[in-house]
Amino acid sequence: MPANPFDQALRWWSAQLNWAHTPTLWALASFAVAVIGSNLLWMVCQSRRRPAQHLASWLATLPGQGLLWLARVAWLIGPGYAALLAGAASPRLMGLSQIDWGSGLGWGVGFAALALAVLLAGGLSYRRSQSPAAPGAAPWPSLSAAIAGSALLFFEAGAFQFQWAFYRSAAIEGAANLGAPNPVMAGVWLAVVIIGLQALLSPWFWRDLRTPDLAGRQVLRAALLLTTSVVYLLSRNFWLAWVLHASAVVLLEPRLTPHPALARWKLRN
Repeated sequence: MPANPFDQALRWWSAQLNWAHTPTLWALASFAVAVIGSNLLWMVCQSRRRPAQHLASWLATLPGQGLLWLARVAWLIGPGYAALLAGAASPRLMGLSQIDWGSGLGWGVGFAALALAVLLAGGLSYRRSQSPAAPGAAPWPSLSAAIAGSALLFFEAGAFQFQWAFYRSAAIEGAANLGAPNPVMAGVWLAVVIIGLQALLSPWFWRDLRTPDLAGRQVLRAALLLTTSVVYLLSRNFWLAWVLHASAVVLLEPRLTPHPALARWKLRN
């Protein structure tokens, strides 16, 4: 006899009360920090009061940019890592361990290579359409800037993938607790919806979409969210998703956004 949906939901919510061992609540906390933090920062940077203007001006400097980058990476990694330490998150569901290095990896690598080729072709075509006068312009001002910027993009790609893997694992566990017939499939696409909603609730996301030099970065990130979700379904491999994400952003993002690692957060329109 199938379980009563009400009983399933009641058991799931009872499990949430043990918050330290519940990945869903860790994920919700990360989601809340993102929404509240991005909106507070937006209000500060748009404020006309003198203290807020001083803070916004300082955040636009190189030290301020560095602090924002560190805060961003800490938010992307921190909740998921804390959940792992607390035993709430599953390294296996995140694709960090117990990886199938056989046929699943082969399908994942094949799809990742195809996805990267499509992303590169689409990204370069988009860039040419936006800047037809200088299609061959150098993406970085110097070799040292290229090395430093690529390193930042590489590590940030890993941080994004870590958060996405954490949200994915929490969604899969939640779907399994609710009795979904295919919790992995349901959890993967539920995580995509949650991550998309997290972006939609940020005013910075909408600012980027209205800014030609920044819109391409958001489109690329959305495409990577979808493609790395498929990579997970095929291979359950966080490391492969990181390689795909890092390769795409290192090769494309400097060409879609002028010097993104050096002037990443333009605080005013």
